[in-house]
Amino acid sequence: MQTLVLKASPRRQGNTATLADRLIDGLIDAGHADPTVFRLNELDIRPCQACNGCFQPPYSGCVLDDDFMTIYPVFRDADLIVFAAPVYWWHLCAQMKTFVDRMHPMLTFDQDHGLPTKDLVLITAHLAEDPYGIGLVLRMLESIAGWSGMGFRSVRFHSESGPVHDDEAKLAEAYDLGRSFSGWQKPDLPVGCLVEGCAFRFRSAEHAAKHMVMAADAAHLQWKAEHLSAVHSIENTARLVRETLDIVAAAESEDRD
Repeated sequence: MQTLVLKASPRRQGNTATLADRLIDGLIDAGHADPTVFRLNELDIRPCQACNGCFQPPYSGCVLDDDFMTIYPVFRDADLIVFAAPVYWWHLCAQMKTFVDRMHPMLTFDQDHGLPTKDLVLITAHLAEDPYGIGLVLRMLESIAGWSGMGFRSVRFHSESGPVHDDEAKLAEAYDLGRSFSGWQKPDLPVGCLVEGCAFRFRSAEHAAKHMVMAADAAHLQWKAEHLSAVHSIENTARLVRETLDIVAAAESEDRD
């Protein structure tokens, strides 16, 4: 398994960097190679210019010539992506949010390197225990992972009580998450989206169902209006995923028959 770790905090030994290092320890102890680590605060990554040049042939990445293009090929080949970023002002810190906004070119990867083949881990630390702060960050990345078909897990640390290097339980949580990738194998993508014209494929029916609920383009909105019991909201996400999973399972059974 190849791993990319993006450390976004300006503090090289801060809470998110410390937790990321413990996760790396777990990965290495699970038999995986040393990950590639970038410190976003030390790189020149400009904001997305919304030009959509990355969607034009030959699909070679972003038209901006900056340090994003150093990370881009590593991201393409990685199986596990780790975002280590604190919450500032109710959202991801600017260094990480800027990188996320630049992720359009990742949608042009071939099927063997596409987002549905990857797992995403968020490591975050927050001072204020405000549900909108940490909640907004988690919901955003859950939505991105759900729509794109990535596996998603997180480690969150409430830092009001002090630095994480004094919290053995939280350090163990990060380490155990790294260790949990022992025996990891690159997933096949046997399940397709049921929406006509959508080429996304997924590792499981559950991943396909999450995608179909999270997607919000015209074709997916029309499909949801015709097949689901309600308009998608944060509150009914789990219920609509279960409904969609039943529909995907029925379609798979029909194909087998």
